[in-house]
Amino acid sequence: MILIPYKLETTFTRVPYANAALIAVTSILYFLPEEIFPSADKQSLVLHNWEVSSLLGNMFLHGSFFHLLGNMLFLWIFGNAVCASVGDAAYVVLYLCLGVIAGVVHLVVDGRPAIGASGAINGIVGMALVFFPRNKIHSWYFLAIPFIWLFKAGTFATKAYWLVLYWLIFDILGSMGSPDGIAHWMHIGGFAGGMIIAVCALKFNLIVSNHLNLFDMFAGRTEEEELARSLALEQQVGFAAPAGYGVPLIEGTGEPIAVSAFSPPLPVPAVPEFQLKQCVGSGTLITLYIVNNGASINSLNLKVPRGVTAQISPSKYFRRGESGWIRFSTTDTPIDSIEFIIAYQDSAKTPHKMRFHCIPSASTLEIVSAV
Repeated sequence: MILIPYKLETTFTRVPYANAALIAVTSILYFLPEEIFPSADKQSLVLHNWEVSSLLGNMFLHGSFFHLLGNMLFLWIFGNAVCASVGDAAYVVLYLCLGVIAGVVHLVVDGRPAIGASGAINGIVGMALVFFPRNKIHSWYFLAIPFIWLFKAGTFATKAYWLVLYWLIFDILGSMGSPDGIAHWMHIGGFAGGMIIAVCALKFNLIVSNHLNLFDMFAGRTEEEELARSLALEQQVGFAAPAGYGVPLIEGTGEPIAVSAFSPPLPVPAVPEFQLKQCVGSGTLITLYIVNNGASINSLNLKVPRGVTAQISPSKYFRRGESGWIRFSTTDTPIDSIEFIIAYQDSAKTPHKMRFHCIPSASTLEIVSAV
C-alpha cells in the first residue's frame, strides 16, 4: 500500500514564508543547468564526511525528480504547520539544525554517501507529532495486489500520530534489513531530534500551541473537556464580574496604570471578540487570519453571499485565545469587500449571530450587527 499525505488540519495566524522559501530554493537548485551548478560542486555537498558543507549542503540535493517531489510534498504539508507555530527565523534555524542532526546520526551508524532533505523533513514531522498529535492528516492511498487482481485507490483521514508512527516503523524495519537505497538512519535521527526539540519547546514554554499537544494527549485531555473547562472558567471568572473591573490603561499609550494588589482581575468578555491579524490574498481568493479574544463558542456556522465559497477553521468550536482562518473564494468575481455572518452557540447553548464587513485591501474587519 502506498500512502501519500496531502493535508494536515491546523490553524495558524502567521504565513509560513520561510517554509515556502526553503521549498523554492531546494527546487531551484535541482533544476539549475550544469553550466551554473556543475556536478563537481554538487559532489562536494554530498554527505560523506564531517565537513560543514557536507552536513548542510546534502539536504539541498536530490537524486531524481520524484525524490524531490516527495520530499517537497512532505515539507509543504508538515513544514507549513511547524513554521507558522515557531516563526520564520526560528524555523530556518531549526530546519538546518535538524538536517545536521540527521546527517550526524547517518554518518555514525551507516556512513554511506547520502543526499536529500528527508532527514530535516523527518525532524519537522517529529515536531509536528509533538505539536499536533490528534490533528487529522488527509491522505491518498493506492492498494495493488496483482495476484488477486485487486486495485483500489481513494482518500482517508486519520489522527496524525497513527500515520507518523506507521512511517517511523517503516524506517525502523528498513534500517534492520538489507540496503535499499534509503537513508533510514537519517530519517530516524532527524525524527528523534525533532521530537526532542519540540518537547523541550513546550516544556519550557518557548512556544504556545493552539492545539492539543503531546503532553495534553498523555494527560488524557480531549477537545470536549478542554472546551468545557475554558467555558466554565469564563463563567466563574468573567461573567459574574462587575462592569468596569480590570486594569485601566493610560490613554494613548496602551500602558497599564499602576494599581494596588487588591485590584479585581480583568473580566473575560461574555461574547466572542474576533480580531483580524492578517489578510492574505487578493482577487478571487482571500484568507483572513483571526484570533478570538473573547468568550469560547461552539457550533459554528458560516454564511456568505451567493456565489462565494467559504471555509472556516476551526469548524466546530472556537476557544478564547485560539487562532484560525476564514477563506473566501469566487469563480471570477474579485472580492473587493464582503459581508458574512458567523452563527454560533454560547456556553448556555443559546444561538447568536454576528454580521461582519471586511475590506481585504484595507485589512479591516468590522462588526455590522450582533444578536
